[in-house]
Amino acid sequence: MSKKHSVLLKEDKCEGCTSCVKGCPTKAIRVHQGRAWIKEDFCIDCAECIRSCEYHAKYTETDTLNIALKSNYPVLLIPPSFYGQFSPEISAFRLKTAIKELGFKAVYDVSESAAALSRQTLKFLNNNSGSYISTSCPVIVRLIKLQFPDLIEMLLPLKSPVELLAEKIRQEFKAKHNYKPDIFFLTPCPAKLTTVNKISGQQKSFLTGAIGVENIYKKIYDSLEKIEIEPEFDVDQLSLATVWGKEGGEESILNSWQEINTLSVSGISQVKKLLNEIERNNISAEIKYFELTSCVNGCIGGVLNVINPYQAQYNLEVRVRNIIKQQQNKLLNQTDKQDSLYKFYLTENIIADNVSKLDSDFKKAMQKLEQLQREIEILPGLDCAACGAPDCKTFAEDIVNGLAARTDCIFMLRKQLGKLADDLSILAHELPPVMSSKEEDNNNDS
Repeated sequence: MSKKHSVLLKEDKCEGCTSCVKGCPTKAIRVHQGRAWIKEDFCIDCAECIRSCEYHAKYTETDTLNIALKSNYPVLLIPPSFYGQFSPEISAFRLKTAIKELGFKAVYDVSESAAALSRQTLKFLNNNSGSYISTSCPVIVRLIKLQFPDLIEMLLPLKSPVELLAEKIRQEFKAKHNYKPDIFFLTPCPAKLTTVNKISGQQKSFLTGAIGVENIYKKIYDSLEKIEIEPEFDVDQLSLATVWGKEGGEESILNSWQEINTLSVSGISQVKKLLNEIERNNISAEIKYFELTSCVNGCIGGVLNVINPYQAQYNLEVRVRNIIKQQQNKLLNQTDKQDSLYKFYLTENIIADNVSKLDSDFKKAMQKLEQLQREIEILPGLDCAACGAPDCKTFAEDIVNGLAARTDCIFMLRKQLGKLADDLSILAHELPPVMSSKEEDNNNDS
């Protein structure tokens, strides 16, 4: 498994159709000689290529249940979106019991730390001017680092709920048992797997690994029927922050406590449009907080989930309605002492990804820039992606960097072949110099 990225490629299954090329939000994919390849520096693990590939050539490798259970003290963190994978009639207590039956020593709800983070976010927004973007979706953070570096200062300087909870658990185990647990996250998407080895704003992740929902779902489902639980315990016992699992969940919690100007957008293409407008100062400064998620419908839309996102959204909403009836404003009234167990703030600055498209040497980069402009003028500008690059400008960059040839463009190839055909036609009607002079001599003799 790649430590840099979790979206991987099965070259033998790739048909070179360019669907992934057209859908990649960071232009990280190329198709050459009928096979796709990924420019790792540009990949943000959004999984759009996994969604669009009809041949299942894109995939992700997560930790397996066997790997997790071989660790010393395996602990599993459950995201709020996970509860959308099961009918609301199956209680959270029953699901956690089934997970423990698989061999995990302890199971924790990430919604616990999500609630704490929401309270801290509200305090931060009230004490700071300006507008901020949630840092809970790692794809959004990477997208901003790569393509919108001017917006980095808008990123909320707080850790994600997963990291907050993992850090808290480690501290508690060290204080109470002087023991180091192995903490795994049940992830709905590849991006959260990548953060285990490559995280922004922290020196390192507090997670040991991550298991894809699809890798453990059936085992949990099969063990549910075997579990016998007393009726008084067979209840959800979930936090209202479980609503974090779907689009607008964080926004709804903040606004349930205080009227605050927020905006929630899901889906990487729509997020990019919004970020472009923010960068152009074309979004109202009155909007205080942006909740942005890469997957459509939020984390319930993650590619590693099993249930379709529409059913998952319904399941989660039913659970949340039941929780609301039970808890009302209990979340906001939690004590500061409980929240003090979390270390909310990121320990390191989030820095833009300095990915040089042309050359790290300034002089060479300027020379390549001139060459790039010439290539762009020569190319047809149709952005058809038949060359294996997402558009003509990106294709021109590949030519300049020696990653492609001009004849990879079918239009340029046809033009060159046409010129070659014309030249051959002219040559076909001309005689070699030796034969030509003999012919002139023969004409003179006659």
